[in-house]
Amino acid sequence: MPPKAPPNAPVQRSGKALPPEAQCIAAILDAEKAAGIADHLLLAMGFTESGRRTEDRLFTAWPWTVNTEGKSHYFQTRDEAIAFVRAAQARGVQSIDVGCLQVNLRWHPDAFPDLATAFDPPANARYAASFLSALRRDHGSLETAVARYHSAQSERGEAYRQRVTGNLRWVAGALGYLETLAAGPVGAAPVWTAAERGRLSFLSGLFADGPARPLLPEGQN
Repeated sequence: MPPKAPPNAPVQRSGKALPPEAQCIAAILDAEKAAGIADHLLLAMGFTESGRRTEDRLFTAWPWTVNTEGKSHYFQTRDEAIAFVRAAQARGVQSIDVGCLQVNLRWHPDAFPDLATAFDPPANARYAASFLSALRRDHGSLETAVARYHSAQSERGEAYRQRVTGNLRWVAGALGYLETLAAGPVGAAPVWTAAERGRLSFLSGLFADGPARPLLPEGQN
């Protein structure tokens, strides 16, 4: 992802705590609304950047995702993701994508005050939304903005834009499932009941084998 976007202060999502499966989806929906991004484009980008299918067969965007050297890594906790990034930086790796929208730490060194904030889903999504909006202002086209979010190289950017377009079709069809996921568990505890998880798995499965399904990062299709 190339530079530049305005600095973004860390934010705290209001409301109850959410399981990891729900955090990116909820944060991206909020960021889209705040930034005026229509048609859930940022949500489609989230699946392109950090999408995965969990062991429970839930399609989601995963908050503890890191991409280094062209490979996506998915961690169970934020602390594990942060430790991986620090180890990679200690080895001299500079180009590291993090979080729901895979903000690149090399090209966006001032995006977040620390790694904990970089992996905070609301902060990550809000920064990505501001960056996409800045690209649209600079280039005058949403299609170009989406491509350049990934790369200034035209071929790579266009390939990315096409993947996002495919995910946009999937998101439109699966929006009811995604909104249910983003709402989180009933009650205050950030834990799904067996019945809730079963329902989510069923809803996710409705879109698993249809004509459109998420185009996930390498190794997650």
